[in-house]
Amino acid sequence: MNTSNTTTRFDTPAKSDFTGHMPTRFIRRKEVCHLTGLSPSSVYLLMNQSKFPSSIRLPGGKAVAWLLSDVEEWQRQCIAAASQPANDD
Repeated sequence: MNTSNTTTRFDTPAKSDFTGHMPTRFIRRKEVCHLTGLSPSSVYLLMNQSKFPSSIRLPGGKAVAWLLSDVEEWQRQCIAAASQPANDD
């Protein structure tokens, strides 16, 4: 069991990193929750702690979405962090 007080921050790519070379897919909250196994409140809590990708406000209303690539990168970071040996100080 890891008892250290380290937190993993999600590194969100800068807007300038999107050059149009890769296909972009927006996913809504229901799919985010389905893909991650998180509840909506957990998604927003982790977002506020900079531990989950930020949502993007879609034009024309109050709707928000996430980039599928950001959520997939967050999943890879979780897997990598879980495979690290425990740091017992």
